[in-house]
Amino acid sequence: MISTRQITYFLAVAETQQISAAARALNVSQSTITISIKELEAHLGVELFERLPRHLRLTNAGHRFKSHAHIISTELNAALRNVKSEAHCVTGNVRLGMSWTLSSYFAFPVIERFARRYPEIILDVSEDFREELERKINDDELDLALVLTSNISGKTNIENKTFHVSARRLWVASNHPFADYKQISLTDVASEPYAVLRSDEAEKQALSYWKNPITSPKVKFASSSIEAVRNFVGIGGAVTILSDVVYRPWTLDGRRIERIDIAEPIPKMDVGVIWRSNKRLSKASELLRDAFCQTS
Repeated sequence: MISTRQITYFLAVAETQQISAAARALNVSQSTITISIKELEAHLGVELFERLPRHLRLTNAGHRFKSHAHIISTELNAALRNVKSEAHCVTGNVRLGMSWTLSSYFAFPVIERFARRYPEIILDVSEDFREELERKINDDELDLALVLTSNISGKTNIENKTFHVSARRLWVASNHPFADYKQISLTDVASEPYAVLRSDEAEKQALSYWKNPITSPKVKFASSSIEAVRNFVGIGGAVTILSDVVYRPWTLDGRRIERIDIAEPIPKMDVGVIWRSNKRLSKASELLRDAFCQTS
């Protein structure tokens, strides 16, 4: 496939008739342009330039390709200007709420890209509990909210779109007896001290995998800090079941954490965006909602 960069390099060489001059104009190395032209000629199966002692000259095929390349370049630039112009025309405020986990692991890379593309849209961002985010959506205090859609209450006046689904697995220290297991049962997990994350309803979810409280693991440590839970698991103090979203193989002090599949089916963590179903979203809110949904 021919790239737009190859067309840009070709046109620069065609205009200047020199690799060196084209490289200076585009602020790239001469070898970059030389390789690009050779790849373009190989793809087309023809020579585009005659190599003369002091300059390059277009061949007949090169002249024909140049006319098409100009059209492609002109149309592409027009399309980019049109999109950028449209983006700058979209204005408004979007009130975005998010739960703690999603603000840490999902929100800000999307927000950064969105702000660059739509600089005239103002985002008001806040964190809260999932129940409170649902209430604010219902009471029109927020336009959108990022939540674990697997936990939403199912109120009929809230619409949702899941854009990421994450498996939950057992986390253990690298020197734990379970570390080499490919799969493990909940019964075996229950025999170990357990760490619970108190964030985004993870504490409520954590012990729901065991139907009988008698066979549930004994909680040895609970924290609202994912790093504290990760560190406690890393020193071998406990095991835990958490989503792949928050997994990182190393603790802050460099200890290794391993993940192990659970033999029994347990709920996945669904990440998504919610909004009020009986309210028409503004153009700005629709664009932000779509930006998050496109991260799947």
